[in-house]
Amino acid sequence: MKKWSLLAVLSMLIMILAACSGSSDEVTSSGSEDGSTSGGASGAPADFSFGSATVGGFWYTLSGAMSEKMKDYFPNSTTTIVEGGSTSNILGMNQGIYAIGITNAPNIIEAEQGIEPFESKIENVSTIATLYPNVFHIAVRADSDIYTVEDLKGKKVSPGIKGYSAELAFLEILKAEGMSYDDLSGIEYIGTSDAGDLLRDGHIDAIANLLSAPVSTYQELDTTLGIRLIELDTETIAALAEVNSAYMEFTIKGGTYAKIKEDVKTVAAYSALMASDDLIDEETGYQLTKMMFEEATSWKTISSVMNDFTPEYSVQNTVGRLHVGAEKYYRELGLIE
Repeated sequence: MKKWSLLAVLSMLIMILAACSGSSDEVTSSGSEDGSTSGGASGAPADFSFGSATVGGFWYTLSGAMSEKMKDYFPNSTTTIVEGGSTSNILGMNQGIYAIGITNAPNIIEAEQGIEPFESKIENVSTIATLYPNVFHIAVRADSDIYTVEDLKGKKVSPGIKGYSAELAFLEILKAEGMSYDDLSGIEYIGTSDAGDLLRDGHIDAIANLLSAPVSTYQELDTTLGIRLIELDTETIAALAEVNSAYMEFTIKGGTYAKIKEDVKTVAAYSALMASDDLIDEETGYQLTKMMFEEATSWKTISSVMNDFTPEYSVQNTVGRLHVGAEKYYRELGLIE
């Protein structure tokens, strides 16, 4: 029996649910002349279906913390967290299956342009806030003989979930190095926490993923197992930026993981909180944006990756079209005209 990728299954589910709800095949943008959303949403949804990510990554932790705070701002609503991923979250929001979701900037650009992995332009999803840089990590055991991307030849690697942003970035990295999956001994499509278990047990040789720096799974592996991070060379970093302008050079500072003392050069892309224009109206989007910054201390307590998170930071690093409610909030602060 053929194995279906998680992305394929999610995409099919989204299409089925959309068909059952009578959704049109045509997608429209959220911005109208009167500032309302095209989907006709009125008031906060009864349930905020929240496209997050698999257990072990910061998105899952952050979305859980957000859902608790949302009880205060939307007392008549519930929140359901879905273990999705950047690409599937955009698809889900576009079809009105997810009310909100977290995504990576490269996928936002790809969605707006309608290029792979998207079959057409995504025009029904907009940005609430830019959160922090999601960093590409290639992690191996400390006793591994892997020191460069080229050393992955003949090795088994987990690039996250099939079709998600981390795998797409990893494929571009291999391409820049003149490599492909054919050069590896195997691929294991699995979430962050489970990949950590496989690395510990010796069932895979490396994990390649876009994650917060630090991320709890790697912190635990660094402490109990011992890991190294593989650096990307300048040519590979430039090649990724040429493919998608959302990729930027990034340095994981020594000490980010306690036992890794040296700086590691890699790439990163901003993560953003997005909303479905069909399900999140202007006032709800405004309150969501307001909540994100009023409760910023809570996010910073969870992880230092959110330390720079302010309205100014969000606006300066915005990728994609702002939701009308977010526009209202940032305009009140004088950050946009």
